[in-house]
Amino acid sequence: MSARLPAGAPTGRPGRVRVATEVVASIAALAVLDCQGVAAMCAPQGASVDRLLRRQHGHKGVRVTMLDSTTLRLDLHLAMRASASLPELTEEVQRRVSDAVAKMLGLEVAEVNLHVVDVEPG
Repeated sequence: MSARLPAGAPTGRPGRVRVATEVVASIAALAVLDCQGVAAMCAPQGASVDRLLRRQHGHKGVRVTMLDSTTLRLDLHLAMRASASLPELTEEVQRRVSDAVAKMLGLEVAEVNLHVVDVEPG
């Protein structure tokens, strides 16, 4: 599965531009991991994904679903810090992820669903 950039997106030459799902997931994961209350990305089943490495494979905690050729739904599986406020964290993560994907790829994010699968001290 890959996303296509909007028709008006500048490409420098005629032709198609496709973005791998892994690229979308990596952009989303980087935006999530920049949020203060996030401890790590987690696999959808709830097991942590490379917590010690934190950033290297964080995109494995992101599920990308194409709703149409330029609209996405993202499911983010993460561990939050116990000191974080869930309502504030939710708002920040959803905003940052939507903004990052729109800015870098020109794609619309219809939904950013958070799945908090663990809580860590701190």
